[in-house]
Amino acid sequence: MKSFSILAGRAAWARGLMAGTSELAERFDRVRRQAPGRRLIYLPAAGAAWTADDLWSAHLQLRAALRRNGLGANDLVVSALANRPAAVPLLLACLSEQVILLPADAGTTRPELDDLLSRFQASAAILPRGGDGPAGVLGGVQIVRAPRAPSGTAPPRGVAMLKLTSGSSGPPKAVLTGESHLIHDAERISERMGIAASDTQIAVIPLSHSYGLGNLVLPLLLQGTAMVLRDAFLPQQVAADARLAGARVFPGVPFMFEHFASNPPAGGWPISLRLLISAGARLEGGTIGRFRDRFGQAIHSFYGSSETGGVAFDDECDDQAEPGCVGRPLRGVTIALRSQDGAPPGSGRVHVSSDAVARGYAGEDAGRGAFAGGGFLTGDFGRLDERGRLVLTGRLSSFINVAGRKVRPEEVERALLAMPGVADACVVAVPDPSRGQRIGACLVARHRITLVEIRRFCAARLAPHKIPRAVLVLERMPTTARGKIDRLRVEQMVRDSIAEGC
Repeated sequence: MKSFSILAGRAAWARGLMAGTSELAERFDRVRRQAPGRRLIYLPAAGAAWTADDLWSAHLQLRAALRRNGLGANDLVVSALANRPAAVPLLLACLSEQVILLPADAGTTRPELDDLLSRFQASAAILPRGGDGPAGVLGGVQIVRAPRAPSGTAPPRGVAMLKLTSGSSGPPKAVLTGESHLIHDAERISERMGIAASDTQIAVIPLSHSYGLGNLVLPLLLQGTAMVLRDAFLPQQVAADARLAGARVFPGVPFMFEHFASNPPAGGWPISLRLLISAGARLEGGTIGRFRDRFGQAIHSFYGSSETGGVAFDDECDDQAEPGCVGRPLRGVTIALRSQDGAPPGSGRVHVSSDAVARGYAGEDAGRGAFAGGGFLTGDFGRLDERGRLVLTGRLSSFINVAGRKVRPEEVERALLAMPGVADACVVAVPDPSRGQRIGACLVARHRITLVEIRRFCAARLAPHKIPRAVLVLERMPTTARGKIDRLRVEQMVRDSIAEGC
């Protein structure tokens, strides 16, 4: 595997950009100086790797490009780089130039990207183009100015990043995150999980999400923890990637571990891959037991959110723990349970306080709504067991978790209702053995409509993982006694249609 080298003759140019104000950039510079040639991002698909020096050089090039495009303090840029390696130095470049970064999810369509640019008044989009070599990073990254100058209220000073999250209804919100929030979160995650500077991690979860930022990107920048980077989860490659780089840490989501428990990798589980972390959704106890029985490895549950960063981690992996147990709070994190109508018996709504809790949502007054009481009031119900571990017992609202990506049913329903001839739509979660869940939908149509037509219509408006995979067309939607759509009945009807091969 080759490493890209830094082009010579850039010393004077680079010195002109060194006066950054980013603590994260300064700390990565110290990491780089200690081992400039160390490989930090392995790219097995390309047979290459980026060294610490490569990342620093790429960050300098991106800083210069931001300046050439007139982007500076408090400008907002939307990045569509997803799991491309340039996403890492782009974060450093934006922090150093005080440009606010909004990372978009992988698979974001152009209409969705345009909506983000407009809704959050971004100045530019950062798009992938060409190869992944750091010496020519600008050949693989394109900066496109927004068609109109942004207007309205700019984000408050001190905001480094807008992290997208999904609300229980309406469009996704953006979390106002400072550089200190990112650093505090990553430090306590690495400390509690035992992620060391000498470790290498498998990186298949999205780098744009809070989970990927706190567990992969920030440990790399703060302490030099390397990663093996893929743009998506390829089950057949995980074991090979771990053996290639001697990876020890695998942050994943439940469906990944469920897949391996049922489909062992060729050659068995890699001997080096010993710290396994699952987040994003509930990990079933049966999966934990089957995985331990088959491979002799424990899976640790991790709980957090875009608004709070990491909250709790199960470092005990107690076989007798209750379903929904996500472990004890991380150092410096305080959990309080607030009374709430509709909470399960003995449970309360989880309130989180720490120095990693974000400032609020873009466009909303700070200290109001869920960001109140010195922390963040989550949408989760929970309780603390006798050992101080958090046990999650339910949610205020439900999402569909497709291969670790949360999808709001309302978003897909709006897209379906925009299709000519569709009179009503209801979107539900359907179990999927390889992706955890898939999108199922019931439609009421005014005329004959085919699955191909539905998917083609949705493909122009939704990311691929949001497109319904199972669709049932009805004459009328089942309703409850109160006249509302009976979602449980819809879910069962879609499951039955799948079982019957419809």
